[in-house]
Amino acid sequence: MRTVLQAVIENARVTNPTESLALRLDPYIVRAGDLQPYERVEVINGRERYSTWIEPGVEGSGEVHFNARIGDVIAIVAYTDLHEGQTIAHQPKIVTLDAKNRVTSVILSRQDGEGSRST
Repeated sequence: MRTVLQAVIENARVTNPTESLALRLDPYIVRAGDLQPYERVEVINGRERYSTWIEPGVEGSGEVHFNARIGDVIAIVAYTDLHEGQTIAHQPKIVTLDAKNRVTSVILSRQDGEGSRST
């Protein structure tokens, strides 16, 4: 088994600071990254990394609730375990958000470094 990147959501802006241990996300963002509620993710805020899980927020709200300052730009990273043969065709998703946390692109990353847009 190998642990590989499943998805990364880039440029997510924190809309509400929270004391919760979880990351609350708009379900549109969750689906764009092919993630699941309560899935374990890593949040990167500057040079700090946090391990947490996703809780579904309000659909279409663009909400990103996390224990950070409003406006902080974070990356959300998910990994998956694959058998050796599965890694050959694996294409992680690179999801980019705009300043209002709307999905602007989803790219399927290939092993040759190229990517293909899926939205």
